[in-house]
Amino acid sequence: MFSPLTKKRFRSFRRMKRAWYSLIALIVVFLFCNVYGIASLFRPSSLKPVAPSSLERYRKPQIEKVYDVKTARFNVDAGGEIYDFEGPADVKGRIPATGGADFASAMTAAFPEYGVRVTPRDGYTRVYMEPKAPPAVSEITLPPPEVSFPFAPCWSHPFGIDSGGRDVFELVVLGMCIGLDFGIVLAFSGMLIGLVIGAIEGYFGGKTDICCQRFIEIWSAVPFLYVMIFIGSTIGRSFGVLLVCYAVFNWISVSYYMRAEFLRLRTRMFVEAAKCQGFSAARIIFGHILPNALTPLITLFPFLLMGAIGSLAALDFLGFGLPAMTPSCGELMHQAQGDPSAWWLIVFPAAALFIVMMLTVLVGEGLRDAFDPRQKSKLE
Repeated sequence: MFSPLTKKRFRSFRRMKRAWYSLIALIVVFLFCNVYGIASLFRPSSLKPVAPSSLERYRKPQIEKVYDVKTARFNVDAGGEIYDFEGPADVKGRIPATGGADFASAMTAAFPEYGVRVTPRDGYTRVYMEPKAPPAVSEITLPPPEVSFPFAPCWSHPFGIDSGGRDVFELVVLGMCIGLDFGIVLAFSGMLIGLVIGAIEGYFGGKTDICCQRFIEIWSAVPFLYVMIFIGSTIGRSFGVLLVCYAVFNWISVSYYMRAEFLRLRTRMFVEAAKCQGFSAARIIFGHILPNALTPLITLFPFLLMGAIGSLAALDFLGFGLPAMTPSCGELMHQAQGDPSAWWLIVFPAAALFIVMMLTVLVGEGLRDAFDPRQKSKLE
């Protein structure tokens, strides 16, 4: 069923334990997210706001510490009159009624428990008193605060609750389900469009290649974000609209690789033999050249998948992605931007994106090494 070369590449990929285990982990994550997403369709409570009454047992009274600070400061004029007093009232009543040069020593004798600092100024004296003992501390028990969202992680909601009252664990899992499905469909569509256009350019060459290249250069200069803003404001945001809009821009890099492969392979002897037998261009392209040009497609797929997942999260973060209230890691991180104290709204979505992207990159590196015909070597 598979050629000896394909089997050899597969064995080479399996020998790369890091890439092989990353592929298994990525498949497990994909299956878990999709199974959880299908199961959530049959659960009436899925993605519904959590009732505040169910979180009452997590309300805890707050302990506030009160420090009895007895620092005092005041001014004394030349006549011994005290003004601008700040401090405890009992301290003011104990201030000696003396002035002049003996005032500092009188203050020290009257307040042995204080450190007294007397500073002469122009026309008056500034006095600062600081207790030698640390201030007394008392605790006041305040009633527990009312339940509000976002709510910190607890036993029944280990990932916390977002500002809309929804469980963050469900939002992260369902958001990764949508992101993985979106990324796979987008990567396949980009590969298909890029394959067809690159094959036409590389096989026919000449004016066809030049016209297609000029069109690609113009098309790649179109600002994708502005197009998304315009379409989102006119048609509306949805999974299908976002997928179509992104797919019409995502094929450009694939077409470059496929064009180069077809330009390299169209002069081979097996292609000339197929032309001599009278085979059609479509049969030569898809039946003879394409099987020998699959290496760029296979090695590019994980990186296209990673880019699609990251782009969807970025668009959701900016507010130009999926509709509001759709589970998304990017939308959770957008909520965290408005409430920096809700750390769980950025830690868990960012960790999920990081893990999936890291696994995807490891798989892509393994595929690239397995399909590379050049063995690893070193300069001597």
